[in-house]
Amino acid sequence: MYVAMTHFQIILGQEKLFETLWRERESYLETMQGYRGLFLMRGVTEKDRTSYVSQFIWNSKEDFDAWTQSDAFIKAHLQFGDTSVLFTDKPVFEGLTIVMQEMVGKPRK
Repeated sequence: MYVAMTHFQIILGQEKLFETLWRERESYLETMQGYRGLFLMRGVTEKDRTSYVSQFIWNSKEDFDAWTQSDAFIKAHLQFGDTSVLFTDKPVFEGLTIVMQEMVGKPRK
């Protein structure tokens, strides 16, 4: 499996708007082969920002790459317009390949 993770630093006071944009967006992800799910997680709040991390789970890096090259990806991202006013810094992407998975009640893989 492959995890496409992005770290966001959101300007203090913009958290509700950021979360609303995520909840109400049209993602088009369900149309993509290999898409497994998404986590949006809120982290610590500091004096001027709150950290968030999104994790998109894919069957493979190839499935994720196909998403980033698709019309669905373009449509999903164009709907927001300019969101730079939400961020203290540019979002930071990290792609990770899962090498071990351990779940309650399931054997290690």
